[in-house]
Amino acid sequence: MSKVETGPSGDGRQRRVAGYLGSLVFHVSYVTPIFWFVELLQNQLYWKLTGEPGWTYPLSPYHWFSFESVGLWAGSVTIIWCLNFFWFLRRDVGLVKRMVIAGTICFAGEWLAGFVADRVLDHPLQIWTNAPLVYIKFSALFFWWWDVLLYELLTVDIARLGRPAAAPPEPGGQAEPLRGSSSSSSPR
Repeated sequence: MSKVETGPSGDGRQRRVAGYLGSLVFHVSYVTPIFWFVELLQNQLYWKLTGEPGWTYPLSPYHWFSFESVGLWAGSVTIIWCLNFFWFLRRDVGLVKRMVIAGTICFAGEWLAGFVADRVLDHPLQIWTNAPLVYIKFSALFFWWWDVLLYELLTVDIARLGRPAAAPPEPGGQAEPLRGSSSSSSPR
């Protein structure tokens, strides 16, 4: 086969991968700082309600927040984006199921990141006050479900950018319906 024959399909895959990576980078750069500020607000709210911060950062000079947690938030946005893009949107998973599945996975990820940082890397990131799991409390599951809902609200149409709403019009001016579409091709 010549390069001419294999070029277009290779270019299409490269464009598709570039599109995925571009979308991911956009979501991470857009949502991560918002999640970080929401975390600050959640910790402050928890502090006001209980008299102590919900979690602390032992190595942070501030103790109740840390700039290091931005990396964890970028990881959680990446997880939610991957679940959305490669699973939820393709299988038309409802919002509540998205919240439960993605939120629970991120909850487990937060515990795992805290454990690895503390026990393996000897660099504790977050410690939850009076938590049986040390790096997270079960009440954080509700925070994670809320975070997934917030992600969905912030990115409701962004995931669909680049996908045509209808097939491009034919030279005669009529557009064919997309595969699986319930609309007819008859003119209105």
